Amino acid sequence: MLDLRLRDVPLVFLDLETTGLDLYGEDRICEVGLQRVANGLVEAELDSLVDPQRPLNAHAFGVNRIDPEQLASAPRFGDLADALVGAFAGAAVVAHNAPFDVGFLQSELERVGRAPLASPVLDTLALARRLLPRRRSYSLAALAVDLGAPPPTHRAMADVLALRVVFDHLVGLLEPFGVATLGETLRFARGFAPGESEPTLPPVMEDALRHGRLLRIVYDSLSSSEPTERVVRPLELTSERGIFYLRAYCYLRNDLRAFAIKKILQAEVLS
Repeated sequence: MLDLRLRDVPLVFLDLETTGLDLYGEDRICEVGLQRVANGLVEAELDSLVDPQRPLNAHAFGVNRIDPEQLASAPRFGDLADALVGAFAGAAVVAHNAPFDVGFLQSELERVGRAPLASPVLDTLALARRLLPRRRSYSLAALAVDLGAPPPTHRAMADVLALRVVFDHLVGLLEPFGVATLGETLRFARGFAPGESEPTLPPVMEDALRHGRLLRIVYDSLSSSEPTERVVRPLELTSERGIFYLRAYCYLRNDLRAFAIKKILQAEVLS
């Protein structure tokens, strides 16, 4: 699939609403919106509330305004798992700030005993930051408004429709960079041009990235006078102005962080 031209790859445009932002903690998915698109046509669609079996926190409710009573009568994630897995089969996933949506999706799949998502994932946030420099904001709402699309409403399907407009615009900007295939697009989003070599990672980091394992690292951070120990979930290797970073979810900060490879003093895989 990575060698296919991007226009020939089935794409699943995905957006989730959640009970909060605790990606690998107690928060859950409360709404799923997706469209599977091939050759410009919608092959499958899912637009459903999801009973998260826990309340929305105040911030999440303030954003999406989803009625708790409707959630209580909605299907649970396990009831939707077959439809989701079927939609992803043989397709690449497109999401905005993809590690957030994909992280929640992986957690839910694990809870119901399903295999983790194996589809390639395209992040429109990462692509926009490389293709649209000096923007006032890279939120999906700001990008959609700038492109004349109907603004997303923080409800899943409305955000999916805005996502498709933003993605189509970004794909149109890739040609001057010589980016045409899915694999080239994924590498470009990480900061690597077609044909540009990637650094060889220490075996322990390569193993963690390849197999989705946690790492305990000792990191020489500018924010601390002494190196700090952290547990991280590696996501990808990126290049920013010639400096290589390990992008990962940091359990110390409970957020996504980028760690300069050269400042990782020690690393070990956790079981």
